[in-house]
Amino acid sequence: MNSKKLKYILAIAEFKSISKASNHLFISQPSLSNILSNIEKDLGIQLFDRTTNPLSLTYAGEIYIETAKKILSLENNLKKEFSDINNMKKGKIILGIPSVRGTHILPLILPKFKDKYPGIEVDVIEGNSNLLEDYLLSGKIDLVVTSLPSDNKKIICEILYEEKIRLACKSGYLQSMGITPNNPNIISLNQLSNIDFILTQKSHRIRDLSEMLFDAHDFKPKVVFQTSNTATAFRLATSGLGVCFVSEMILSTTKPINDFDLFDIENSPIKWDIAILYLKNTYLSTVERDFINLLKDTLTSCPRILFNR
Repeated sequence: MNSKKLKYILAIAEFKSISKASNHLFISQPSLSNILSNIEKDLGIQLFDRTTNPLSLTYAGEIYIETAKKILSLENNLKKEFSDINNMKKGKIILGIPSVRGTHILPLILPKFKDKYPGIEVDVIEGNSNLLEDYLLSGKIDLVVTSLPSDNKKIICEILYEEKIRLACKSGYLQSMGITPNNPNIISLNQLSNIDFILTQKSHRIRDLSEMLFDAHDFKPKVVFQTSNTATAFRLATSGLGVCFVSEMILSTTKPINDFDLFDIENSPIKWDIAILYLKNTYLSTVERDFINLLKDTLTSCPRILFNR
């Protein structure tokens, strides 16, 4: 089995279509069909059930895919070890990071890293945290910077720093709705039953965190709008549309529409850890370990400046 053919079969399994896989791989559909047929002929068994639409794996195909991923992972680890032996003159790190967080963190990290390792490429893949974690598990990326929790036992999480989550709204918005907190910085969740909430969609970690809070207080929010972008939620809240949960990082990177108020939830301080994730059984090259250490040194040395309002 050569690695190129393994990647071809993995692509067909991922897209569940030879035509879609061929477009992704930039080869013709007949060529990819021929490669698949030859592999199945050599193995003496079918990897895909062609009677289904989309294509589905046979039992043998499932075993093939599982083994192919292990082989490619071993090959990737070997390349990393050789890169270490070669004094890190050439190589690549594929980093996953949510786009909003990347706009803040990457300018702090990449210039320093490139000064030390000019021959090492850093490819960045952006997406929401759950998608990036899936990419990590499938071997598409090497490292992920994101918020916890991550409960997958195959993943190691090294904490970079802690970040508070607070409730934000346009200045005076809650007072205009007849709510005046006893403490100007703390509010009870049950006071917000008639208040419009702007939430991120359910594929986002901050939505998961807010849902845990709602469940703990047996609270059903009045949702006026949902978005896939936490910065959008913050700007909408500061425009006067409602309230939203916002991280310290968003407060540092996103310009509000108007002056705004921030609140902690009474008896329920919300926070999460920001961490670097990688697979438990993967080989971390010296350059990847240095990248992680650079993240830790940079982000823990001045967190109050970077992430507080």
